Amino acid sequence: MDLIHEGEFRQRKSESRILDNIDKLSGSPQTEHNAISRLRESGEYAVPELIVALKDPSREQAWPRMIRALPKLGKQAVGPLVMALGSTDPNVRRNVAWALGELGYPQATPYLLKTLGASDNLPETKQNILAALEAIEQTSARTQHASVADAFVRLANDFYNESGALKADPRVSTANVWYLEDESLVSKKVPTEIFGAVMAMRACEEALEADPQNRHAISLWLAANIRREARLGMDVESAEADAGVDADGTRGEDYPRSVYFSRAAGPMYCHLVLGRAVADGDKDVALGAIAALDVVAGSRSLIGTEDYKQPLVSALRFPDAEVRIKAAIALARALPKKPFAGSDLVAPTLAEALQLGGTTQIVLVDADTGNLNRLASEFRSGGAEVAAELSLPAALGRARREFQFIAGIVLSTNMASPKLSEAIETLRNEYRFARTPIIILSHDNEAYRADEALVGRHVVEAVEAKASSPEILKEIEDLLSENGSELGGSRDTSLALRAADALKLLAIDGHTVIDITPTIPSLITDLAEDDEALRVRVAQVLAMTSSANGQRAICETALSEDNPASVRISMFDALAEAAKHQGNDLESQQIERLVKQAMDHKDLSLRTAASQALGALNLKVSEASEIIRSQHQG
Repeated sequence: MDLIHEGEFRQRKSESRILDNIDKLSGSPQTEHNAISRLRESGEYAVPELIVALKDPSREQAWPRMIRALPKLGKQAVGPLVMALGSTDPNVRRNVAWALGELGYPQATPYLLKTLGASDNLPETKQNILAALEAIEQTSARTQHASVADAFVRLANDFYNESGALKADPRVSTANVWYLEDESLVSKKVPTEIFGAVMAMRACEEALEADPQNRHAISLWLAANIRREARLGMDVESAEADAGVDADGTRGEDYPRSVYFSRAAGPMYCHLVLGRAVADGDKDVALGAIAALDVVAGSRSLIGTEDYKQPLVSALRFPDAEVRIKAAIALARALPKKPFAGSDLVAPTLAEALQLGGTTQIVLVDADTGNLNRLASEFRSGGAEVAAELSLPAALGRARREFQFIAGIVLSTNMASPKLSEAIETLRNEYRFARTPIIILSHDNEAYRADEALVGRHVVEAVEAKASSPEILKEIEDLLSENGSELGGSRDTSLALRAADALKLLAIDGHTVIDITPTIPSLITDLAEDDEALRVRVAQVLAMTSSANGQRAICETALSEDNPASVRISMFDALAEAAKHQGNDLESQQIERLVKQAMDHKDLSLRTAASQALGALNLKVSEASEIIRSQHQG
């Protein structure tokens, strides 16, 4: 079939075949009819040759038939025809305007309006343009008479949203973007996935030619550029060169990355891009906008009562955890001093980031006590944390108190109050769980309930109730992977590190409106992480939180012989810092062990680090005396 489609494509595109059919337009009515049918099969590829023929005076006798053939080429012909309106040939411009009116697609409207203002138009050209606009308005039931800039912005929105007739044919791998170069129509191929974004950018550029201050065109161009990169598989947060751009035939060599343009445009436009992404639920565009805001915007640019500044705070409720976390990091790094709506969400979201690379946390609901206990035990034996309850409200209550990042939710078909479908609906209406994987446990004779719950649901899968915890975790991982995420991994650790750095900035500043207290349990949990850099960062943050539990957790990590010496020394340093900030909050047995480490540990570097922490704790005379007396040799 692929070979057949390739053959059909080559036949449609064949220049000799197209030219032959253009010549046959001058034949008998039946020959003309057959030629038009063949030209229609060629679609957009026939337009350049027909335009060339309309410029050839030697073929003037055949022009009427060529002109009649133009609108019969169908929707695909609109792309090159609107470009042909830019021709300097008055005969071409006049007849292309007529053909576009006959076709009746609103895509042509902004180009017709642009051409209407040309000073070198013939009277009949203007007449044809006005008639075409009127015809398109009647066909589409949309008012066509607007400013050129507004018309192009509307077209750009339609391309961006891949509306109706503007969406590229998903059955083929590439789409054509048409240009008029030296009076010749030429096409450049792009992957079908980015056609809408590329055309939206072009329409925005036309709008800005008409109105350079049009902020809707600027922000939409930025959003489309980010989407274009994302669909090419490029990292929208990176400013580095990427070979992925080579797939886009409309961009030249060394074309700057989308984040370059977003940063250059400034905070206001990045907010507008982010607002569009939040409204669309578009993760990639949101991440690109946040990446730019994080670099170019300070507190005044990020937060305020102006409408355009609200998207970043709104992003704290975005269904995807990565977007929420990066929005929180950007807000935290701005060190805001004045209260703002949503400031209370920043710290909990940063706490969520600290758990992304850590223990898997699962919500489990099953009205079958035996199966509930079996699965809960299996999850815990595998190292996961689980909030297992007979009802959803009870399980979510525990999860909200104890968990920071819920990797998956497991619901059974036998649950009641709420029932399964109602439970899923409730979860999806809460931003935190809008995209959390949901696994349905299908009990005997209840498969129909699982089937009903699956209809129209995304990121939901059903398994048999007797499935094992590893099987359920595999389903969760598959759902996460299919939706651009995964459990654990280096990317999650990177987010946790960035969150810890943001918390450290907040703690050092000490005067922001963001209270980092809610992150303390997560910080303490991360002291046991495998990643040494993360353990050290969170210890440094805990050292500045004035938390007794935090100081004691740092001390335990420092005293543990199971930890590498490098980690223990960093923990002793953090303990000393904590003591300077809040004094001594250690328990008596911890002090005894710390004194012993400072007195006689065989590793001098560890002994030195422990002694420095001991000194910072400013203990009573007896401990200091004990260390000195231990050196007495008679």
